[in-house]
Amino acid sequence: MQSPKALLKANHIIPKKSLGQNFLCDRQASEMIVRRCGISTNDTVVEIGAGTGALTVPAAKAADRLHAIETDGRLIKILENVVAKNQLNNVVIHHQNVMDADLSDLADDAHGKLIVIGNLPYYLSSQILIRLVTSRHVINRAVLMFQQEVAQRISAAPGTGEYGRLSVIMGYCADVTPLARLKPDLFFPRPQVHSEIIEIKFKPVPSHANCDDDTLFDIIKHAFGKRRKTLKNALTSGMPGPGGQAWTDILTRAGVDPGARAETLTAANFVSICNSYKLRYQEKEISRNE
Repeated sequence: MQSPKALLKANHIIPKKSLGQNFLCDRQASEMIVRRCGISTNDTVVEIGAGTGALTVPAAKAADRLHAIETDGRLIKILENVVAKNQLNNVVIHHQNVMDADLSDLADDAHGKLIVIGNLPYYLSSQILIRLVTSRHVINRAVLMFQQEVAQRISAAPGTGEYGRLSVIMGYCADVTPLARLKPDLFFPRPQVHSEIIEIKFKPVPSHANCDDDTLFDIIKHAFGKRRKTLKNALTSGMPGPGGQAWTDILTRAGVDPGARAETLTAANFVSICNSYKLRYQEKEISRNE
């Protein structure tokens, strides 16, 4: 593994804070991450933020095919040279922002679902995670590096200070396992925070669910939008449609105390609320048509 710092210097490239660029410099750490991914020769891998190829090379050597996504055009030539030097003919480089990528297209040639890996830019990590959630029908699992604080929020339990919107969404659709922590001195430039690698195994997408993702995620967002409010008041002011008494009925039917606060509820509680909310609208529609 050639030093990212040396590669960047040789190409007169200065890392951009605006892109959250902190390049992994430790070969052992890169190989450890790939080992823990459990990549096999039947797998198609998508790497988010390929950078200078620190994860690209060991992951491509283990996989059937690897799609390397990199948004910074200055790094594409470096990445191409690294891939060529290592004689990797199974790597496809995409000069693209991952938020614009269609993962379904990348899964078309996969033997199974995709494995997603990446050292995520801290400023965009939450948005990328939600994007993966919405594409989870084509993803088997993801092994991703986050700022430690974000990783703790993702896996937080109800009632803790870190518990929030991301915790609920991930509890609903995935099993999350912390894998390792990395010190700041393993990166260039050196970040101010520690990083944490987590494995995300997505659960099967329900095929016949009353509650859809869009409605559920809206309820979660508005429930946590005003933490000091009771659940009934937060949803009354945030969600379209029902007023206060209606939300009391919806929450009671879901088996949830209207006076509770969002941070005390489990993902299953939020699914029950969503089902109750959707059922209310279905009942209204039926009564209108009778």
